[in-house]
Amino acid sequence: MAMDSLHSYFSTNQKSAFVSNINEVRFQFTLTSKRHRPHKKSPTLLSHLSNSEHAQQIAENLACTTRLAVCLRFLHVVYTLGYELRSDAYEHVSFRLAEKKNWVGVLATVSLAQRHQRRLSLRLLNWRTRAYVETENYKALQKILDEFKKHGMEPTRRTFHLILSGHIRNCDIYSTKECLRMMTEAGCPPNATTHATIATHHRRLGLDRDVEAQALQGIGDLTPTTAVALVNSLITLRLDAHDLPGALQLCRIFDRTLMDPVLATIALTQDTSITESARVEDIPTLSQPLTPNAATYCIFIDYQASRSNLRGALQIFRAMLVAETRITPNAISSLIYALYEGGKGDIAVRMVANMCSPDGNLSPLFDYLVLSTTSDVPWVPSNIPPTVRIFNTLIKGVLSTHGLQGMEIVLQIMREHNVKPTARTLEILLNHVKRVEGGHARVLSRVLRRITSCEILPTLRHLHIIFSSILRTEKNLIHGIGWDHVAARFSNTRQAHVRPYPEHRLSGDATSFDPTAGIEAAEALKQRKLLSSAVESLRSRDVLSDSPFFSLRIRHDCLVRPDLDAAKEIFDVMLERGVSLNEYHFSALMEGFARAGDLEGAHNIMDSASRAGVKPNVVMFTILIVGYAHKGNPDKAIQVFEDMITSGIAPDVPSIDAVVSSFFIIGAYTMAKTVLRTLWTYIQPFPPEYKDIPLKQLAQAFRLLHTKQEKGNYELPKEDRLALHRQLVRLRILWNTGKIHRGFRRHRRT
Repeated sequence: MAMDSLHSYFSTNQKSAFVSNINEVRFQFTLTSKRHRPHKKSPTLLSHLSNSEHAQQIAENLACTTRLAVCLRFLHVVYTLGYELRSDAYEHVSFRLAEKKNWVGVLATVSLAQRHQRRLSLRLLNWRTRAYVETENYKALQKILDEFKKHGMEPTRRTFHLILSGHIRNCDIYSTKECLRMMTEAGCPPNATTHATIATHHRRLGLDRDVEAQALQGIGDLTPTTAVALVNSLITLRLDAHDLPGALQLCRIFDRTLMDPVLATIALTQDTSITESARVEDIPTLSQPLTPNAATYCIFIDYQASRSNLRGALQIFRAMLVAETRITPNAISSLIYALYEGGKGDIAVRMVANMCSPDGNLSPLFDYLVLSTTSDVPWVPSNIPPTVRIFNTLIKGVLSTHGLQGMEIVLQIMREHNVKPTARTLEILLNHVKRVEGGHARVLSRVLRRITSCEILPTLRHLHIIFSSILRTEKNLIHGIGWDHVAARFSNTRQAHVRPYPEHRLSGDATSFDPTAGIEAAEALKQRKLLSSAVESLRSRDVLSDSPFFSLRIRHDCLVRPDLDAAKEIFDVMLERGVSLNEYHFSALMEGFARAGDLEGAHNIMDSASRAGVKPNVVMFTILIVGYAHKGNPDKAIQVFEDMITSGIAPDVPSIDAVVSSFFIIGAYTMAKTVLRTLWTYIQPFPPEYKDIPLKQLAQAFRLLHTKQEKGNYELPKEDRLALHRQLVRLRILWNTGKIHRGFRRHRRT
């Protein structure tokens, strides 16, 4: 019921806007019909239409509203009546629409200008280029230079930079190189701004030290605005690679007096020592240090929020206020994210409520979203309208506290303020349905199909969620779930049942590698038909596979249709396309080797990750622990767990669960319960009421903590590390001295 209601809100939002636009057009412009001539009925209106400056101002003001159809109709009426509009009018309308991220509207405006004027100006062609990039229409982007030639316009450096940004965002290294070649032939060879453009949009390809170095080398030749955007992007890339020291090194380019409060806040909770592998080479010294902007502070607010460190996030936000940095809607979005991650969602709701009602007349809908009546707002943003990004962040938080019903309320509020949902809104919904509601891939596919439209196009991010759900289901069907199915292989009394899953119900290879990295939903399942329109939409726009889809393809080849050689070949494809390897790719391949019983090979892959600059994480160690558990070797499992602690990585629920399973699988139930109770305290204090409950119920209760565990706690403080080592030594002694019976270790192994 909740899903149907949400769909109605999405569709009603679009439908009501469409109907209101048409009614407005009919009301405003009936004078253009044969029976109602403007010069007879409205000389005032006629005077505005005949004055090109007035007409341009009216069109620009209409573009600032949510009624795009009225704006386009007005431009067409002026043209139909024979009054000439210059290209400036269409350019200004495009600019206003771009400010609102209405890229479909930009394309419609440029197309209308082409109908009216036949020949497009350079600016309009550049707006069309930008809109193709933002709507991910890379097929049209490939032909955009032909349009410049058709309209007799020479592409500028800005044109080539827009095209470059699109190719990089599409992970299309071949077209990127071709564009650089064409730039040189056109007489504008790559310069410092070009290298900054490449580095700024390189996030989808991952961190590349050569790209970073080349961009930094020319930073002195950039405008301050471009230079700040470049450094912000490089910092983000370093944080994506879990390289905090490298990110903080880049902060030296900024004014130290403004960045010192940020660095001091992070140093309180993080090890910021610089290792040789993390060092950023040749950081330039500028004659005039750069001034960090709101986006700079937002990067570190988001970083602290991802670690559930609300105090740190608020300290950085306070530093931004002290520095008198202009507060942007994106900064408010980051603050809302931090408040929800820090358990202060009510304050975030009140903040958005005040933004929506600056006159103090708060909408009663917000009352349904707060859990307490005493949530005072310590700081209220002024003169900042609520944007779709702010609402999307609010939706993400509200879903965690109020579920789908809370999202319905936020969508109602958005509709009241003429803010339309976007593809990101749909992505947040799909993620929630998958992770929290437990929605099957078929449900996710239906949601995607019903909500996507000409305004909300399907994206790779949408398909990531659905295909990861498909692969997870297939993995569980093939390899089983839980401890029992593995434990049966080591039992003298139970029979292990291996039930092959029908091939026609498993995902297979698509005829085309892109956009889903060659994965195709099973022919026998309904979601294949439901997904076909979304996949075809991406394929028609020449959208290529990205880094997350390569990770899914490796998992598919390793776990669904076991072919480790094919999985390793994906690494070669990625490198050819310029996509950097990250922890997701290495862990997917590690899991394939571990499932195949080749734990030495899994260890080698983790070592290769380290050599490639990818620091092993808790997931990689957990894969090894599970591998040794499935081999009935708890000694090696606990040794790997100890190695993880030595590396400074904090345990999480799955890693502890894997250690416990290594004892359960061989029948050491008492030892398994002892290990679970001992390690439980490193997640949360052990509840006294759980002292005497059976192991099965204890394990189920422990797994529920995974969704509640504090996020981002990657490093283990030295004191906790030493204490955990002492606990593991006690457990080893208990196990090795035979104080807990070990006869079960001689049970049959396969």
